[in-house]
Amino acid sequence: MRFPTQILLLGALLANGARAQETTSDAAAATPAPAPAPGGLPVSGETVQLEPVLVTADLWETPFERMSASVSVYDGVTLQRSGVRHFGDLVDQVPNLTWTGATSRPRYFQIRGVGENSQYEGETPDSAVAFKVDDLDFTGLGGLGSTFDVRQVEVLRGPQAGAFGANAAGGVIQIVTNEPTPQHGGFVQGTLGNDSLREIGVAYGGTLTPGAPDKLMFRVAAQHSESDGFRRNVFLNRDTNARDEDMVRLRLTANPNELWRWDGTLLWSRQDNGFDEFALDNNGRFTYSDQPGRDEQDALAGSLRGTYLGWGDVRLTSVTTGARVSSVYSYDQDWVSDYTPAGSYQSFVSLDRDRKTYSQELRLDGETDAWVRRWTLGLFFSELDETSRFVDERPTSLRYVNTDYLSSTKALFGQVGGDLAENTRLIVGMRVEHVDVRGEGDRFRFNTVPGTISHVAVLPRVNFDDVLVGGKVTLEHDFTEHQMGFASVTRGYKAGGVNVDPRIDPAAGDPRTYGTETLWNFEAGLRGSYLERRLNADLTVFHLRRENTQVRDSGSVGVGAYRFFIDNGARSEVNGLESSASYALTERFTVFGSLGLMDSYLRPFVLSNGNASGGRRLANTPSASYSTGLRYADRSGWFGRVELVGRSEVYDSNNQNEARSAFNVVNASIGRDLGNWTLTLWTRNVFDEEYEKRVFFFENAAPDYIPTRYETRADPRTVGVSAVYRF
Repeated sequence: MRFPTQILLLGALLANGARAQETTSDAAAATPAPAPAPGGLPVSGETVQLEPVLVTADLWETPFERMSASVSVYDGVTLQRSGVRHFGDLVDQVPNLTWTGATSRPRYFQIRGVGENSQYEGETPDSAVAFKVDDLDFTGLGGLGSTFDVRQVEVLRGPQAGAFGANAAGGVIQIVTNEPTPQHGGFVQGTLGNDSLREIGVAYGGTLTPGAPDKLMFRVAAQHSESDGFRRNVFLNRDTNARDEDMVRLRLTANPNELWRWDGTLLWSRQDNGFDEFALDNNGRFTYSDQPGRDEQDALAGSLRGTYLGWGDVRLTSVTTGARVSSVYSYDQDWVSDYTPAGSYQSFVSLDRDRKTYSQELRLDGETDAWVRRWTLGLFFSELDETSRFVDERPTSLRYVNTDYLSSTKALFGQVGGDLAENTRLIVGMRVEHVDVRGEGDRFRFNTVPGTISHVAVLPRVNFDDVLVGGKVTLEHDFTEHQMGFASVTRGYKAGGVNVDPRIDPAAGDPRTYGTETLWNFEAGLRGSYLERRLNADLTVFHLRRENTQVRDSGSVGVGAYRFFIDNGARSEVNGLESSASYALTERFTVFGSLGLMDSYLRPFVLSNGNASGGRRLANTPSASYSTGLRYADRSGWFGRVELVGRSEVYDSNNQNEARSAFNVVNASIGRDLGNWTLTLWTRNVFDEEYEKRVFFFENAAPDYIPTRYETRADPRTVGVSAVYRF
């Protein structure tokens, strides 16, 4: 495919030796910039040197310019100025990160092709891309990814076995929110836009102990957001895909004495969203369902982090987290309003889930004057319990599928880093993890006439346990004060598990359990700044080899009904590149860009039930993803930005050959800081580009039920204005 000229120029710069200091084109620049105000937005006036950008998603919190991994960081000011209100608005800009639609908000993510694309009935909550908000783990629940009152968003690519184990085989997405400070202050933000977009949010914090400001501090953030969802149900004449979301977050920091620091977070989130996006004619804007669905999620989560500093150069950290998330995912399965055309079936399905999670981490971190400059030793325990009930409501029957899934993890991990020479360092990390997974299910059908139960089936409890070993060896070298290179070898893993869909048929070869997948990742990268730090760039090349690749598959159990399971396919490989750069043309204008390339192959395989696949590119590995743009900022407070974001076509699944189309989308914004006020006019998808966010290939239209491509579209043009008042 053809790339924009700017991307080719970026490649030439990188080929001539540009190495990265910024995580992305929008990471904080090393040059002086306006001091941030209490709302996270800059104000005009005296300039100061910004603190270094710290990456927190790694095992060791590290300044970005010293990160020996492929990472992108987007700061809160950039998100505000570009109209990004949710992580879903940002995901297409991140190199080699993809997501899968068919939910009201992006929930399922893939990095370098590793990650799940759904969790339908019977599918387990396994996930290979960790999604975190501070210390809270919402992996598989990315819908609550609001970017209101955040410090930065981080995306760490590649297996992260040392820090997160099996849940981060693909990488980590972390939203870092603004922490409490002793100074009282906050801001109010309001947004209005097309599609009846309405948002209001307030954030405020400060000290609770005026006599000792650092002793106890708080920050609270609350937001409400609603819109119509870009769909209109013609049959019901209303907006059945609308979004209605609320979030409240409280952070507390206590320093009771010189030895202890405590950080607590409490998060409540409610998503009362509709879900009604598909139509038999694939028109993308109108639906005809008589029973529109819902995509609801209620979450309550908390964390407590304690740090003890009384052992000299050794620091003890305890992190305790817990969460409960209840969700409803439902839809009109036939997508039509009645039995026409002749032979149509009628079905409304609803999937209710209740997930409870708990985790505890204890770790020691130390520094020495010996060869081992820095070290970590830790223990980790987590438990996930998820129950679900699936109901398929038809005119003459109710079909039930119930599942219970419980997994527990115990891990020992460690990492050491030392100097091989004056400018060369070696980092070695290892994690040993024991996983224990149990699952069971049952199904039955209630016939409304004559009122009897039939087709009762019980899938007895099955256990799977395994000991997993992962690790990483990294070599770092400083070429100059502002330029470094690195090379690493990582062994990651995706834990095996059990299939809990009681409709699977072991007699036909459907697997009750599946094996652990092993990932080997080889990386080399350059990061640095040039031309008196006006040019910042990074470049990472990688080879990812997946052994015993886990694949999700399905089989029909009747019209509009499917059984789901995971099995192991053959080896797969991904070769790729990730880079980003920014160049300050003048004091006011900066050009920026990012680029992701992937070449993948999944070897042919035949599953135990006879299903065959492979012999082509892996799903979720577009050959190219890119962004390029120009931003403006002056000392009078004016700022602006225009960017092109693009991606090549990509397969949605490894068990069908339909691909989402390539796209190029333009986003733009303009605004001004006026003392305590900031006004921003923004637009996303300026030229109203039509492209898909999920595609399926199956039979759903009467009377012949011929397998057909079905698709749902990404959001069309969105225009809005945001106002922030800081106090």
